[in-house]
Amino acid sequence: MILMIRVLFFFLSANAALACSVPVFRYALEHWEADAYRVTVPHGVKVAGKFKVTNADHPKIELRQPAIMRNDEVIWSADFNEANVKMLVDSPVRQQIAERLGAGESAVWVLLESGDKAKDDEAVKFLDERLEYLAGVMELPKLDQQDVKNGLVSVPGDGLRLAFSTLRVKRDDPAESAFIAMLLASEPDLREIEEPIAFPIFGQGRVLYALVGKGIKVETVDRAAQFLIGSCSCQVKEQNPGVDLVMAVDWKKMVKDQAMPGQQLPELSQIADLLPQTVKIGGETQSEPVKHDPWPMVLSAAAVVLLLALLKRFWTRRG
Repeated sequence: MILMIRVLFFFLSANAALACSVPVFRYALEHWEADAYRVTVPHGVKVAGKFKVTNADHPKIELRQPAIMRNDEVIWSADFNEANVKMLVDSPVRQQIAERLGAGESAVWVLLESGDKAKDDEAVKFLDERLEYLAGVMELPKLDQQDVKNGLVSVPGDGLRLAFSTLRVKRDDPAESAFIAMLLASEPDLREIEEPIAFPIFGQGRVLYALVGKGIKVETVDRAAQFLIGSCSCQVKEQNPGVDLVMAVDWKKMVKDQAMPGQQLPELSQIADLLPQTVKIGGETQSEPVKHDPWPMVLSAAAVVLLLALLKRFWTRRG
């Protein structure tokens, strides 16, 4: 009987024991490495950066999303020259995003303009005001010191910032054409939409999802902010919403520069072995649903049923 009670407590406490107190935005910055985009270039050409390179006979650069996206469509193409190669890898807006994330901001909200000045101004004004409000009323989760000791986060609780900012990008900005192509490929049909689109970007240059036109509102912005600053599930990146972007940033160095002296981060393989629980967000989602592992709940339910059956049998015998 005592053994069964212990088993029950084990299953019921398993999820809590595997939980993580690190905010999503910070955990992503330290541990969710960006997926490699696929690029096709002329024979004999090498491209610096994290790419899966294919060579072809034509004098073009062709960019495709990471293989995990299962999309072989060319999302951006340009003549092969030095300027276009640089544009593929980096751009002024991406540099600003990296600078702000490196300064500790939780996320940078990129507003891709529609071309309608009134709509764009209204969207940016709303975002600025709402994000400023949220930064003032929301609170970061309290860091569990065991998570700090285990290397799940490299900065103490007072080293984390709850801060958001916005960046406007003109849809026809030639210097940002590759970056814009990545944003518009992050979800189906965004290219056809002629409305302002907001993209919260966090971690190592990861788009959470797109908020479009009238969808840029209190409920959707609050929900995205709640996810970003909420306690992370510490599970593998692919089981959480988001799409990576190409950014010429040494993320490991950025994290190291922010880290406490002597604090060592564990290898990603060690973190994966923790098998943590899944982050859950109430309400509607703006992207594909997060996949949840049903077995902990199934086993917990089975343990409860088994314990109740044993208790009933025990009391029946006593009667």
